Amino acid sequence: MKHMIILCIASLVSFMAVAQNKITGRVVEEETKSGLEFVTVQLLTSDSLFVKGTVTDAKGNFSFDNVVNGNCRITVSYVGYETVCIDIWNLEKNLPVGDIALLNSGVMLEGVTVRANPVLKKTDRQIILPTQAQVKASTNGLSLLRTLQLSRILINPVDNSVKLSGGESVQFRINGVEVTQAEVIALNPADITKIEYHDNPGLRYGNVGAVLDYIVKRKDSGGTIAADLSNALSANGYGENNLSAKYNYRKSEFSAYAYWGRRDLKWTRENYETFRFPDNTLERREIGKPTPVKYDDLNFSLAYNLQDDDRQMLNVTLRNNYNDTPNSFSDRESSLYQGEDILSISDRLSSKLRVPSLDVYYQRKMKNQQSLTFNVVGTYLNSENTRTYQESLPEETPSAVYSSIDGKKYSLITEGIYDKKFKNGKFSGGIKHTQAYLSNEYSGAVEEQVEVNIAETYAFAEYQRNIKKFDYTLGIGAMRTYNSQEGKHNETYIFKPSVRLSYTPKENLFFRYNGYISGYSPSLSDLNDISQPIDLLQVRRGNPGLKSVRFYSNTFSASWMHKKVAVDFFVRYSYDHKPVMESTCFENGKFVRTMENHKGFHRINLETSVQILPWKEYIAIRVTPFLNRYISRGNTYTHTHTNFGVRGSLMAAYKNWTFMAEMNTSNHTLWGETITKEEKLHSMMLGYNKDKWSVSAGVLNPFTKRYEQEIENISQLAGSRQVAFSTNLSPVFMVNVSFRLDFGRTYKSQNKVLNNSDTNAGILSGKK
Repeated sequence: MKHMIILCIASLVSFMAVAQNKITGRVVEEETKSGLEFVTVQLLTSDSLFVKGTVTDAKGNFSFDNVVNGNCRITVSYVGYETVCIDIWNLEKNLPVGDIALLNSGVMLEGVTVRANPVLKKTDRQIILPTQAQVKASTNGLSLLRTLQLSRILINPVDNSVKLSGGESVQFRINGVEVTQAEVIALNPADITKIEYHDNPGLRYGNVGAVLDYIVKRKDSGGTIAADLSNALSANGYGENNLSAKYNYRKSEFSAYAYWGRRDLKWTRENYETFRFPDNTLERREIGKPTPVKYDDLNFSLAYNLQDDDRQMLNVTLRNNYNDTPNSFSDRESSLYQGEDILSISDRLSSKLRVPSLDVYYQRKMKNQQSLTFNVVGTYLNSENTRTYQESLPEETPSAVYSSIDGKKYSLITEGIYDKKFKNGKFSGGIKHTQAYLSNEYSGAVEEQVEVNIAETYAFAEYQRNIKKFDYTLGIGAMRTYNSQEGKHNETYIFKPSVRLSYTPKENLFFRYNGYISGYSPSLSDLNDISQPIDLLQVRRGNPGLKSVRFYSNTFSASWMHKKVAVDFFVRYSYDHKPVMESTCFENGKFVRTMENHKGFHRINLETSVQILPWKEYIAIRVTPFLNRYISRGNTYTHTHTNFGVRGSLMAAYKNWTFMAEMNTSNHTLWGETITKEEKLHSMMLGYNKDKWSVSAGVLNPFTKRYEQEIENISQLAGSRQVAFSTNLSPVFMVNVSFRLDFGRTYKSQNKVLNNSDTNAGILSGKK
């Protein structure tokens, strides 16, 4: 009995020695005393060995459970703020540490860094918290996106375009505001606190493939002047240049952005066509000469923002986009081999586009975590297009096709959204209406005036709730589309339900399912009641009888993280019911290419992305094998296509030096009867970054002699294969120089959650 008592006492003493305690606290900003969300908080041993980590909630709160007795250390780090360390001695019971204030830092500090890229998985989005190493390795918002190596996000190193691996468009936002890529490039990486990656956008975002929302701190005094200049050494006609300026005074912010993208290169085309007439088959082989491709993109915006202590915000933005393309990408000078004849081909297309717009936005926060948001955007599009096509035998008068199009479009977009947050969920509802008038005047081969009225109304309601490890979102929406042209009109109603489910069984394991029914309208150019010659054998014809399309999507994704390895799995099956796809027929001696509502279109996209961190936070490697499968069921054809490939990237950073290398195999898409085979890309870039400036040099496509794209039409009646390549872009030696002049203090900015734009000119072109 005596031995039993001693054993019990020893066990009790041992238990008390490792008693479990709870540490709680709140992280706030030094100046505003408001809670900071998604701040990284780590629990370390007294000699700085990692024990566990967490991030703060929407109010800045954090907690650590099951903390053993003794000494420990807490570190609190947030990009753009000074790191705070708190030593705790002789912990014996639950400890509330109270408010921990973070002070803004104008320079990137050393200190504790997160070794893996912190990613928080949510039902409707991923929340990415850039590490200090990633921020230090970046010069702007777009280069930061490269260092993050996000799954399914593709950045073309040649033109900096961003899209999803399935080809869908990506929408940029800053603090909820839809912005241009130039405004993202103007961002200071040190001001970016997190990026919300909506890889399964909700009903409020419409049909966009993904949304990248940069959450940044806003200055309350002083401002910024910045430039990011990228130009080619080996191809003098290549440049991507951005200039930005901001000035803050109390509650007001004034900003200006300018972008100039230029190309003056030479491309060569090879076309192979097969025309099956009722009584014979004609083969045409076209070998092109290097032909100029030249354009200048000039985009400019002025914005004024008035923010009243997070209660309300007014934002007014004036934008003007201008594009001048004297030599189009489709231009060509070629020799055409047709039987025993050799013809000369000349195809020239020039265009100009001016798009001024005014965006007025207002947001007001109310009691009980409610908010109202309103957005009105007026846009005017003025477009000019001229095309001259000629083909001739030697010493004969050329047969020519000439067309000119003068287009005008006026549109007004209005939108309103109501939000309400609850303890374990939130509700959103809204309505959006677009009214547009299009007037295109055709001359040359066709003399006609086309006028179209378009209206689209969309309403939605969405509820999201969290139940422990399970999240769900239920949504319902309805869309009405209407268009009228020369007394004819179409009207369609589309019901849009959606469901998103996510489950987090463990901290490092995440599952999500997303299913929805949506719809989209035919493009304005396809609705034109116009026939335009393509060449002497082919005609492109519009179809005002096209109907809106219903779209069904099912997506499943899973993520697993463990120390130095992260794995993302993604699979999607989607189906377009009665899709608007191409058709080809033979009529009056010519092949007519038009658009029709066909039976259906199926697509399966599958990819697995593996990220490895072999050496602390200094090196990150991501490899992504992918598989695309398409089934196109037309009214008179069925086509299938399978594409397998791989993408890879390497990011290395040490002190002020950075190195990036990327490689992508060709990604294929099938739509209707057309297979698009995108270019193979690879690049390497070495840079040196300081707080206020950076310089980098690199090479695009160093392992190939030509930069190539291919489009194949597999029509049985009039099939073709078009190859376009440029030796000016393989390889391209690039130099990037950026600088930034910052002054003033910063504080957390209120989010603007709506922004709309209209850039569709609705022109039917006869180009190949």
